[in-house]
Amino acid sequence: MNALIKTFLTACLLLTAFALKASAAEVHSGISTRETYVGLPVTFQVQISNATNFDPPTVPEIPGLRIESAAQPSRSTQTTIINGNISNRSSVTYSYAVTPLGPGNYRIPPISVRVDGQTLETRPFEFVASKSETGDLLFVEVAGKEKQIYVGQALDITLKIWVRPYYNKEHGITLSEADMWQLIAERTHWGPFAERIEQFAANNQRPVGTEVLRKDRDGANHSYFLYELDATIYPKKPGRIDANDVQVIALYPTALGQSRSPFGGMLEEMGFPDRDDMFAGGFPPFGPRLTIESVRPIVAEAKVEPIEVQEIPIADRPADYRGAVGQYRIVGEAKESNVKAGDPINLLIGIAGTGPMDLVQAPPLAELPELTADFKVPNEPLAGFVKGDRKVFSTNIRPRKEGITEIPAIPFSYFDPEADKFVTVHSQPIPIHVAPADTLALDAVIGRTTSAAGRADASLMTDAVETTPQLAIFTGNELLQNERLAKPLPQPLLLLAAVPPIVILGLFIARNRSGLAAIAGHIGSSSKRCQQHIKGTVEPSEVALALRTFFITRFALGGESADDAAVLGALRSNGHRNLAVRCERLLQQCEIQDSFRTADPATIHELKCEALKLVEELQSHRRPPQIKSKSTPAGTRSRWRSSTSSIISGIALAGTLLVTTGETLAQHNHSLTLTSAADVSLTAEQRQTLLAEANDRYELALQASTKDSAEAKQTFANAATKYQLLVDSGVQNSRLYFNLANAYLQSGASGRAIANYHRALRYDLSNLAARNNLLHAETLVNTSPDELAASDERKTLSGFVLVVNTWLNRYITPRGILAWMIFSWLTLWIAVGLRLYEICLPWKSLVAASFVVVMFTAGSYALSCQELTRKLAVIASPKLTLRTGDGKQFPSVLDIQLHEGQTVEPLKERGGWIQVRTATGDTGWLPDLSVEVI
Repeated sequence: MNALIKTFLTACLLLTAFALKASAAEVHSGISTRETYVGLPVTFQVQISNATNFDPPTVPEIPGLRIESAAQPSRSTQTTIINGNISNRSSVTYSYAVTPLGPGNYRIPPISVRVDGQTLETRPFEFVASKSETGDLLFVEVAGKEKQIYVGQALDITLKIWVRPYYNKEHGITLSEADMWQLIAERTHWGPFAERIEQFAANNQRPVGTEVLRKDRDGANHSYFLYELDATIYPKKPGRIDANDVQVIALYPTALGQSRSPFGGMLEEMGFPDRDDMFAGGFPPFGPRLTIESVRPIVAEAKVEPIEVQEIPIADRPADYRGAVGQYRIVGEAKESNVKAGDPINLLIGIAGTGPMDLVQAPPLAELPELTADFKVPNEPLAGFVKGDRKVFSTNIRPRKEGITEIPAIPFSYFDPEADKFVTVHSQPIPIHVAPADTLALDAVIGRTTSAAGRADASLMTDAVETTPQLAIFTGNELLQNERLAKPLPQPLLLLAAVPPIVILGLFIARNRSGLAAIAGHIGSSSKRCQQHIKGTVEPSEVALALRTFFITRFALGGESADDAAVLGALRSNGHRNLAVRCERLLQQCEIQDSFRTADPATIHELKCEALKLVEELQSHRRPPQIKSKSTPAGTRSRWRSSTSSIISGIALAGTLLVTTGETLAQHNHSLTLTSAADVSLTAEQRQTLLAEANDRYELALQASTKDSAEAKQTFANAATKYQLLVDSGVQNSRLYFNLANAYLQSGASGRAIANYHRALRYDLSNLAARNNLLHAETLVNTSPDELAASDERKTLSGFVLVVNTWLNRYITPRGILAWMIFSWLTLWIAVGLRLYEICLPWKSLVAASFVVVMFTAGSYALSCQELTRKLAVIASPKLTLRTGDGKQFPSVLDIQLHEGQTVEPLKERGGWIQVRTATGDTGWLPDLSVEVI
């Protein structure tokens, strides 16, 4: 037994060792041939087998050889089964084309490869390269039309290839020019003619050869096929033109045969088309097909006619010259012709000419005194795009002051090789109109809040009666503290406001129990009368009439003129859809039963039961009806009770409005808080540094605004970029949004300024500076509330109320309006309570005045709080087209053009587009990057 166990263990060890040996990583290499010709590459391969992790091999540079990757690495997997044993072998093969540049012996050294944690080496290989003797079979020349040119000048050259036709004496066959062109190997180096060869291949074409006579080396004329290729080059350095990168390789036949050549594999590897029918058309259809049995490669270096390249002269070279050679013209175009000082003007510069357009550089605009005197010009080089025979450059320039009437002519200098001199051409001046800038006046700066003043200064700024726009910005690290969205009515305040009416209501109920009992008995009398009427009916028509009369009375449908359709519509509009369906069915059944002369008593009983159920169900979940108190002339106490009931009803309605508004806004604030997220991650130190830099840029822009509007607006834009980074990092602060909006407004981005003023108000409704600047910004884009009210909205009551409330908010903050509302609310209830205890005072006047103030302030405060509830988005681009779908391919909506600063209602987003609704009710899609959603 022990011997058997030892034998089994030995066998297992041997199998394991065999498996480990079979699966060990290996590296092999090989070369396609040991003998080649100059310019004819050989294939060198490195194969890595059974490796889990490995680094690609790196072939070192070898003098005299050009080594290039021949193809993508190839992978293979092989599974072998021998006597039931399964072995898997996987490999990756890297191929390289090794081309000798001259004759001689070459050696490829061992290649080190890192495989599975160990370094393996390939074995070295040696091969020899000899110069191919073309004899009189192949000539290559490059000819140019010019003998002397300048650097950068266009030179038209022609590649001429002479190939002597192959003649086979045994078969008496001479290959055609098409057959001889197919013998040109794919590994030919075409140099500047490669693009022309690619065009031929893309169109499934080839150069057409012409049979000509040419003298060989001995001076005897022979027939050759001449192939010509044209190209245009632009020499980059002076000296003689060479063609070292042009090398033509041909696989010249040496024998033809009727069977497949044993060299077929080699021919395919060299790029030779191994086709049995390559000579089809030159042989009779009944004859045997011939193929090439053997070839020999011939390599011809291109000979170049002497062409001298001269350097561009230095004498008289213009200062704005940037290397253009040829003949050119320049044009300019401005996208905007009516702008304000400091606003960007999109300037397009087009240059067309005879030189290489991709190498043409834009004129140095920042170095042109005639342009920089009145315009702020970017200093960085301009990137352009080639379109046909011209190159177009685009940049933004900013007028420094108002009153500028034109963009001066832009010069462009080039060297004309035909005239042998420098030439400067100019574009035409572009007429423009520059109006004064819309930046805020410096005298609007009331003062700057500092971190030491803190909230106190902020309160002074927001509560001050100041209606002019303010340039003052907030400073201090308090701007980096996150704030919660504003809550119009905090919960403790709501509870406190509910205490006085509850107390007074309790006293009123205790002192007027009998009157309230009578009112309670009156409620529901119409339904009881209806039920009694239904129970006493004997005809189906009477059931339908009683039910119809109840609904007409219940919904005040206008008496006998109302029909069944009006009754059913009233049910549905009040949210009783199921009852409407059942009521319609009951009325139809009553009409059907009424058509019979004698109705079945059982059926009438069922109709009556169904009608009673409808009345009961409507009463069980109906909305509480409004009770109208009627004054009676039965003494002073009755009149007092009636007046007090009316006042309590109105006050309860105002209280309900405040509570409902507070709850709705609180829920909306909570949802907004959940959706906010930071896009940029910054540390606290980085935020402080960024805030300081933004404030410094803003101050520099203020100082430059009186001297250079272009410089000021650019600096304001830089400040806005830094403020925006802080906001994107997750900082939500009303004063930071105010700073950002001011920077956007001063830089000319009115739409983004309006959006951020709105955001500032959503975090602090009492930010009077943000509210005043918002009104100013809306005035600049012709969308202010005053101008809207001056149109059709001014004619409506809602428009008039909006205008009055907007005017009031300029002087009294919503916080002050809320204080007045609370004071009037308490005064009202105190007066009512004193009257209940029969204390003598002019309580009616006091209650009426307090009630009016409460209703007015409640309405004003509710309108002011709409900033927190309504869905709002602001157009941030100068002009936008409203489209019917989410893409530029969709048509516009009735040719509606939206302008910057216009407010719309966002509906939904999809695929980088957002659907919006305009103030006129039109809906459409806009790019989301052009819309600021609040």
